[in-house]
Amino acid sequence: DHELSSLAGFFRTLYAVLFRPGVFFTNLGREGWAGPTAFALIVSSVGLLGAIFWQILVLAPAGGNLGDLGALLPFPDLGPGLLLALMAAMPVLVLVNLGVGGICWWGSVALVGGGRDFTPAWRIICYAQAGMALGVIPFFGLLVAGIWVLALMYCGVKQVYGISAGRSLGALTLFLGLQVLLALTLLLVLAGVLAGLGFLLLLG
Repeated sequence: DHELSSLAGFFRTLYAVLFRPGVFFTNLGREGWAGPTAFALIVSSVGLLGAIFWQILVLAPAGGNLGDLGALLPFPDLGPGLLLALMAAMPVLVLVNLGVGGICWWGSVALVGGGRDFTPAWRIICYAQAGMALGVIPFFGLLVAGIWVLALMYCGVKQVYGISAGRSLGALTLFLGLQVLLALTLLLVLAGVLAGLGFLLLLG
């Protein structure tokens, strides 16, 4: 059965990336983007949905009042309604995040001399999303998943491009720096827009 074989292949890939990343990335080809994109979309969505599910499970009986327990949750400031809306939009949000992250990762790899071909960098960051499967672990899942994803990206760039550990770490550092810079830029733009709207309301 084709569907069963595809499902088995998905789990084989997930297992290989999570537990045998050195072998997996050493044998990873440089061509093709559709398969890796689908893999990343599925794993990331499931991991994030798992994290939100645990939060809703805790919020529901507590009536939204969690006290000190809220500090352990991945989205402590969101109520059940917003969390459900976030779950519905998850595949789109994951795809956007993956696209932006992929561009940042490609630029970071190119800057350390890994090459300017986009597809290998894209394949690495997509398969590294296997770490997001750990997001289903209650409370601490997203933290563990984020660390695992970064570790897989480091392993992937080192094996696929054959560059040194220092340059691989440099690519990862640049990637994180670009992500922080992008987040700060978005926050500044959002703050500017809100300030402008507030000023217009005062004038009106």
